[in-house]
Amino acid sequence: MEYFWIGLGVLIVVWFIYRRWKMREIDITPQELDERLNKVPRPMLLDVRTQSEYNSGHLKKAKNIPAQSLRHKLSQLEKSKRQEIVVYCQTGSRSASVARLLDKLDFNVKHLKGGLVAYNRYKNS
Repeated sequence: MEYFWIGLGVLIVVWFIYRRWKMREIDITPQELDERLNKVPRPMLLDVRTQSEYNSGHLKKAKNIPAQSLRHKLSQLEKSKRQEIVVYCQTGSRSASVARLLDKLDFNVKHLKGGLVAYNRYKNS
């Protein structure tokens, strides 16, 4: 019975390490986003904040689909499935879960690490 708990503990640790590794694979920095925005084809920007947050300021040409309604609006993204999609929110926490979901659904997705706060800080430095 003791080996069962040890094995279960090892599996849990491996699962957490895998999740962290997978997120690092899709995370991009504000600098990397800036570079991608100056290339062709330009990535699609997906702002997953609320409508009011989006209205208060967003990245140029960003599409707004709030995180809480994304599952119901996935069809709006289907035609862009192969295009690179960069997901962002205010600080990066909501967009991280959306990026994981889109990654599982085989979208070509990247996640802006630190969100709009980090991007604006980078642009203003």
